[in-house]
Amino acid sequence: MKLMIFSKALYSTWIYYSPDRILFDCGEGASTELENKAFAIRHVFLSHGHADHISGLMGLINIRNNAMGDREKDLYIYFPAGNHFISELITYFARTNRRLRYRLEWVPLKAGDRVPLLKGRMPRYIEAFPTVHAQGEISLGYNVIEVRRRLKPEYQDLPQEEIVQLVREGRKDEITEEYAQKLLSYGGDSVPLRPQLVAETELLLHEATFLSDEDRKEYKHATVWEAVEVAQKAGVKKELICFHISSRYRRELGKVEREIAELNLPFKVTLIPPGEIVTRD
Repeated sequence: MKLMIFSKALYSTWIYYSPDRILFDCGEGASTELENKAFAIRHVFLSHGHADHISGLMGLINIRNNAMGDREKDLYIYFPAGNHFISELITYFARTNRRLRYRLEWVPLKAGDRVPLLKGRMPRYIEAFPTVHAQGEISLGYNVIEVRRRLKPEYQDLPQEEIVQLVREGRKDEITEEYAQKLLSYGGDSVPLRPQLVAETELLLHEATFLSDEDRKEYKHATVWEAVEVAQKAGVKKELICFHISSRYRRELGKVEREIAELNLPFKVTLIPPGEIVTRD
């Protein structure tokens, strides 16, 4: 399992990304559904402070403290710096959780900040980017980025045996260059993301509360079709996952999936049914 996704607009949204043990947002019931996976989480990245994205934190923090799993793993919770609702929640937790058996850190982030995830030959990190949700509500999205190497353009047409010989001669650094590949991009609740912020990501998780712009009373969320447009402009490489879909559209999702299939997009599109847990490999 690479991803475990649950999203029901107004109620709860959370997404578990297993390769780096990340929980994006923590809506109600997250720890109940994750069960023992709750002990594996290293990082929680909060997109904003609305209840349906943070109300599961109390359960997660307490279960890791009281249940039979490993109670010695540190937990880092990252959030948009200056978010009032989350700041109030931190104060509450500080008053009611004085005997934690593990290290709990609340880390404020601003757009452009980076959080290391993995060291080694191909290091990975999270980079925060700005999003727009509701007036007065500071919000962030997050890119999971891996640093890779590739041949420089001037060497890409060389025969394989010549490339191997250059590497054997110790010239690998001379003929290759580093580049940053976005593995996953998560936008949280947001109006359509700016495509350049998630450009060429392999997997884009974009909210899609509405099927039609006519159903949106104020400019606070995105539509499925806006999410598709963002993915096209961003050059998404593998898949667009639309979440936070309003429950009013449950019976219409099959029709929308067929309409999307007719577009013959260069990437897969998955619609997350509201209130259902979906796993992705």
